[in-house]
This record gives sequence, C-alpha cells and structure tokens, in this order.
Amino acid sequence: MKHLYFFAVACMFMSVSAYAQNAWKIEPGEYIGNTKLGTTVDEMTQQLGNADGGDAAMGKAWSFWYSHRKDSSIDSSRYLAVYSVREETNGKEGMVVKQVRVNTASFKTAKGLKVGSSYIEIKKLFPAIRVVAQYEDRVKSKKVTVYDVRSAGIAFEMTAEKGAKEKCSAITVHPRGENVNAYILFPGYEGLRKL
Repeated sequence: MKHLYFFAVACMFMSVSAYAQNAWKIEPGEYIGNTKLGTTVDEMTQQLGNADGGDAAMGKAWSFWYSHRKDSSIDSSRYLAVYSVREETNGKEGMVVKQVRVNTASFKTAKGLKVGSSYIEIKKLFPAIRVVAQYEDRVKSKKVTVYDVRSAGIAFEMTAEKGAKEKCSAITVHPRGENVNAYILFPGYEGLRKL
C-alpha cells in the first residue's frame, strides 16, 4: 500500500511538471502555453479563468487575458488573445479555439523564437515565411507587417519604428494550412492604414 501511495504521488508530480513545462512553449499549428487550438472556450476558461476583456459578434470572438502587475492591477500592454468561432463538435455546439496570439517574450518555440526575435532569425527557421498584410500606425510612427508560415501554422507580427530594424512584436498560432487572416482582423488593426 505504501508503494502505491508513492507511485500515485510521483504520477501527480510528473503530470504537474509536464503541465508546467508546456506553460511557456509555442508549438506551431497546435498551442501557445496551455491554450490549444481546437479546444472549447469552456475548457480553456476552466484553465485560465474568465477573460479580462474581448470582442464578439456573429458567432466569432476575441478574448483577452492580460498580464497583472505586482499590485494586481491589469497591464493591458501584455496579453494572451484567443480567437474562437461557433462550431459543432462531438454533437454539441460551442465556441472552439482557432487562433492563439501573444505579445510577450515569455513564450518561446522549441528553437527559441519569441517576441523580440529578428526577421533574420525567423526566416532562418521558417524559410516559407510570406507577407500577408502590412499596416501603418501613423500615431506611433511605425509599420506593422504580418508574416505567415501557413504550412506550419504560425504567424509573426513584425514592427519597426522609423529608422529601426523590424522585430517580432506578436506571435499567432493557427491551424496548419490556413491563412492567419482566414477569419477576422485582430482588434486594433481597424485603426491602422492598410498598405
């Protein structure tokens, strides 16, 4: 009986350890952290809690979980964003995760790509990368370029302020073979001028 107890405790620590190891990983076409494509929003909410904000219309939604400062106030400049659509799965209709987007360097791919990586670093690992959209933020004097690696299921938003080199400012994981812009634009792009 004593051995069974130790075995159960060991299994529990191994599963907690595996969960924690994935917490900061990006796997193209599959997940960012513990937020996986294809899961329902109800399942995701059980893990992350209720979203801090969002935007929804006609069976489509963006949900946001913001970073929190030491004093527990919201830091809206750093977030995990999830795009979901209403679908039928397993005979039930529900909101299903289609894209996961982050803008913090805490999350990394197995090869170390993260927010802050350069275009050259990304191109070396994903030679099939292609420009799918460009925007201009006249207020902040910067250009936003969205690069997609459709076959891998990962997109990189690159920004450059005048006179500076492009660097990754957000990463989106989406289903392999789909364009990152297959759904609706990320909130915030509406105010930018499309180039």
